[in-house]
Amino acid sequence: MSSAITPSRVSPTFPAMRPMLWICVAVACAAAPTAARRPKLAGKVLDAAAFGKVRTYCVDTSNIKEPVNYGDLPDPEASDVRELITTESGPKGLLSKLPWKLEGDCSGPGLDAIVRFDFRMIRAVMNAEPIPPDSPVRAELPPPGQPRWRAELQVTDKASSRAIYKAEGSPIEQRHDPTASTLVQLNHFWRRDAAYLVLATLVSDVKTIAKNP
Repeated sequence: MSSAITPSRVSPTFPAMRPMLWICVAVACAAAPTAARRPKLAGKVLDAAAFGKVRTYCVDTSNIKEPVNYGDLPDPEASDVRELITTESGPKGLLSKLPWKLEGDCSGPGLDAIVRFDFRMIRAVMNAEPIPPDSPVRAELPPPGQPRWRAELQVTDKASSRAIYKAEGSPIEQRHDPTASTLVQLNHFWRRDAAYLVLATLVSDVKTIAKNP
């Protein structure tokens, strides 16, 4: 079974635009002075020539291998990526701002690049949104400074299998999902927030490069 994600035309459940995450991307881009000939990017371009030629891409989740936790989905992290891409490929989604065409088959001919996500836990003190006292997940939450989710995104050139771009990050503010009733559900929410951030970073960098060839 292919792990490529088929683009969607709708955006039913996942929150559309996150102002806070876009602010994170903007702050990262403005963190250092603009270079003489090239603007500062939030991610890292590893092969400018190959990256500039990308017109078609797919999203592959076959690289995400994670243990199965009790009460969770068989492939929770891959499921989070699939949900994010399905939602954000809608007409008003984040991917509508990316001037690349999303293909559903990573093995198809004429494909320029493959996008892959990965997640890891980091130990960092973060500004967490207060959890309501009556929330059922409050007792399960780890204290501040305990592991939080960081997302990593990599764009690989299909022809050469070389990485040509990468970005990583985690939200400055760890938001609370009021619909989450377990820590497992809250982790899904946090991972998707982190994945949205690096996806927004990619979109922002592609647009920046297009304006400054």
